Amino acid sequence: MEATKLPLASIFTGHRVFDIPFYQRSYVWKKEQWERFLEDMEFVSIESKDYFLGSAILKQQNLNMGVTADHRTVIDGQQRFTTIVIFCKALCLKTGELDEFDRYFMVRNKKESTKKCALVHSMNDRKDFEQVVSLTEDKPIDDAGNSSILQAYNYFQEKIDVNKVDIDELLSHLIFIDIELHPNDDEQAIFDTINSLGVRLTTAELLKNYFFTESTLEEYQELWVPIFEKDKGTSEYWNFQITAGRLKRNNIDAFFSAFLNIKIQDREIGVDNEHKNMYRRVDSIFASYKDLIATYNIDKKELYQEIIEYAKLYAKYINSDVVESDIPSKSCVERINFMIFTLDCSTMLPYILYVLKNVKNEKERNDIFGYLESYVVRRAICKSENNSFSDLFSEILIGNEIKTFENLKSLIENRDEMALALPNDEKMQECFHDIEQPNKRALAILYLMESRVRNNQPHATKILSFSEYSLEHIMPKKYEKSWPLNDGYDEETRRMMINTLGNMAMLPQKLNSSVSNADWNTKKNGKGTRKGISFFASDLVTMKGVVTCPEWNEDTIWNRAEWLANIAIKIWPSYQETNDDDFDIEAETKLDQVNQEDESAKSRNMNHDNTKYSFDGTEFLSKSEFVVTLVRKYLENHPQLTYKELKGKYPDRLCAKGYKFRGFLCTEKDYNEWNNKYKEKRYQPNKENHRLTSSDGVVFYVNTQWTKEGVDKLVKIAKADGFSIYTRNKS
Repeated sequence: MEATKLPLASIFTGHRVFDIPFYQRSYVWKKEQWERFLEDMEFVSIESKDYFLGSAILKQQNLNMGVTADHRTVIDGQQRFTTIVIFCKALCLKTGELDEFDRYFMVRNKKESTKKCALVHSMNDRKDFEQVVSLTEDKPIDDAGNSSILQAYNYFQEKIDVNKVDIDELLSHLIFIDIELHPNDDEQAIFDTINSLGVRLTTAELLKNYFFTESTLEEYQELWVPIFEKDKGTSEYWNFQITAGRLKRNNIDAFFSAFLNIKIQDREIGVDNEHKNMYRRVDSIFASYKDLIATYNIDKKELYQEIIEYAKLYAKYINSDVVESDIPSKSCVERINFMIFTLDCSTMLPYILYVLKNVKNEKERNDIFGYLESYVVRRAICKSENNSFSDLFSEILIGNEIKTFENLKSLIENRDEMALALPNDEKMQECFHDIEQPNKRALAILYLMESRVRNNQPHATKILSFSEYSLEHIMPKKYEKSWPLNDGYDEETRRMMINTLGNMAMLPQKLNSSVSNADWNTKKNGKGTRKGISFFASDLVTMKGVVTCPEWNEDTIWNRAEWLANIAIKIWPSYQETNDDDFDIEAETKLDQVNQEDESAKSRNMNHDNTKYSFDGTEFLSKSEFVVTLVRKYLENHPQLTYKELKGKYPDRLCAKGYKFRGFLCTEKDYNEWNNKYKEKRYQPNKENHRLTSSDGVVFYVNTQWTKEGVDKLVKIAKADGFSIYTRNKS
């Protein structure tokens, strides 16, 4: 690459040909740009001072152009070069200096005794541009229509004042930084570096000009146009932006990236690991295609024919419009498409396209998609790191030619990397209680769950499209005024629980703020003409029982999280049965049954329990302190017990569902290795007398999170061990 400061007369010399790529985008300048350009030309002519027009990136070509060997492709500068030529043509027609125009802007071919414009335009604008260049009279062009080229000429033909503009001054004082690229330079990388704020050339535009030439126009029109440029709607589809990890890319770039990741795993090509790593860089896809083709001797025509096959699949199945309609309840590509756009997991695209192309049996495909849904949603619920997702959905799955449900299941379950593990049921239950979810992800998870558990069964209302729902925090974030803190909970725990799935609802209409932040009774039933949750959520399966709760607090949030977790575990199993049996929500324990039918469960789970416990009638303790004290007293009475023996005495099964965490007893080593920001609340290791040691030297802590039902079991065990236990309820 070489960069030189040059005046216009040293760029357009009458001996250089500038070729705008045949399939390049059209000329797009309009009146606003033309007005400013004219003002600038008048300024340069009057002041006779250099005027900088930016950089022009030109790439040297080794083409035979008759006597002209100096031939360049315009990488960046198309709009300015086009405007300059049109402007100078209009000016010279007015001044009668067409010879001056021809001297700089026309190139002679002595062998053929012809001359042509030094700027050779793209397919879209060539006819109109040549019409302007061939003009011999100073008059407007009739019927310019929608052509920006013809409109530009008519504007300058009308507005140029020959007393204010001088062609010689322009040739001498219009300055470009001429950036000359050699044939092997990466034009895209250089273009992006210099024009970081400009309009980026898409991978598709670069590849189009790489695959097709003017001589292959028929192939271009037959293969490329119907898929990528058929009409305005087609162009809008491919230009739509999607989220790809931390990046935003339009559909067409995402597609070409996905196809490249499929192709480099082709065993027949045999791409080595070094090249795979290089080709997968998303900032240099075009350069990767060129290098892949050159290094591994791939036939370009065969490659773009395969590209077209995959592009048809992409256009058929990958579409953001999925959020504007309901989705099927069974495992299928439509649900995968939904997840791509709502859970921002477009890293799945290479493998999804690979399955669509190579797995012909529809049931097998849907089994694969069902497993992938379980895998991705479980990891989303558990907020698992996705740093290795791109490896999984390209090199691992495609590289190993995974084309069956059983092979997919086996590969995931037998990999050593914890980073790619499928969260188990215990982890799922824990995360429904402990993981704070962003609004968009929570709404998508609830929508996927709602659509699945309905299972096409009759409901009073039809499920709407995803875009018609909004997320509501049942206990609002602004709770301070109307939601007093319950005994036994602190502000930090409440703020955490507010953002967990147990406290989140998908509603078909956003609540008025006066209702949304009001007390529970108002929020549930509404206020005046402003409807509450009960009006909007009455037929939502995921809201069963919520509207019948007499109060909403940390206990009800926990209970609903547990209920949702149990449903999610059935919807998204740790491995999917290939028969994909229907999920019957009616056969499951219902939240409203817990609330309305089982009074003891209602007392236990839906209202905060204030029972205190005492040994021998002394100080009354909370549930958590009682359990820790019980274990400590038992250990004092049996100092010879090992940690294993203590675990046998107080097994994990005594913990209530969802409260097990790292077990009834947890060693200090396990506690320190547990990556959970709420672990201190679960075991409270810093409290006095909470750090215990068994006879074999194992330091451990006792679980401090208990339901009344769980403590009642321990009271029976304590009494059987000879302790006198007294209870008292503050209420």
